[in-house]
Amino acid sequence: MQSPTIKSVLITGANTGVGKEVARQLAAKPGLETIYLACRNEAKALGAQRELETSTGKKIFKIILMDLSSVAAVCGAVAKLTEPVDAVILNAGGTGGKTPLAITRDGVTHVFAQNVLGHAVLLESLLRQGRLTQAAIFVGSEAARGFPKLRMKRPDATTPKALRDIITGNAKKADVFSAYGAVKYIGALWMSSLAREYPQIRLVTISPGGTKGTSAYDSMPTPLSIFAKIIFKPLLSPLMGLEHSLETGGRRIVDGLYDQSLRSGHFYASSENVLTGPIVDQSEFFANFGNPALQDMAATAVREFAA
Repeated sequence: MQSPTIKSVLITGANTGVGKEVARQLAAKPGLETIYLACRNEAKALGAQRELETSTGKKIFKIILMDLSSVAAVCGAVAKLTEPVDAVILNAGGTGGKTPLAITRDGVTHVFAQNVLGHAVLLESLLRQGRLTQAAIFVGSEAARGFPKLRMKRPDATTPKALRDIITGNAKKADVFSAYGAVKYIGALWMSSLAREYPQIRLVTISPGGTKGTSAYDSMPTPLSIFAKIIFKPLLSPLMGLEHSLETGGRRIVDGLYDQSLRSGHFYASSENVLTGPIVDQSEFFANFGNPALQDMAATAVREFAA
């Protein structure tokens, strides 16, 4: 199957980690003329732009300031996009900053706002306005299906109330890891529902897997960040075979954008019980991801806060 010709891509969270690596790899693709770096911090965005221009030898990177934690800010950023884009990489996220379960002005947790709500406002705005022409990739996580090796429980929300409780921080026994997995679970379901509404656009969720060199741990509360960066990432993770390179993680996303064999409306990540290796359809071992009723329920829950 022939790969699509993509001329413009918008990447959220493109100033660091997977987002910046995806931008670097995309710059080598034939026909790609513009890569929008959607970032919250202008200084960091400018730094990333300079680094990418130097490493790729191309001046195709444009900055769009976008704070995904605010619905109003995302709407303002979308309004400033003057041209349609061929593809969007919904990459920004992480564990929600120093206060992941604090509530934003939009009534949702920080971790939900940064990972899902801002992206929902961005993507659905572009789709409604006919300003996305080809594809979108939501950067997911194996945490969305649970990962026993790291004591991440499988999200089990299957009712409107349970989904809403995750979004608003009312879920029982909420902690940064379970909250992160739960919002990525909702994000994957929402993306699948959206794919059925817009069959002409390819909408896929893909996890970069256990990836070195990301900044996801930087925004954690200090004790967790120290443990993750000093003990888990450099010592335990390699011993457990839970990590691959930043280049490999980024390639998953780039390949997913161009690989037409990955079906719209599906969630692809590592095989069960691992975070590396080939990607597979997650509904093969977690049926919730293939449940249209649950997908639509999640989309409804997300849209309650996206207005």
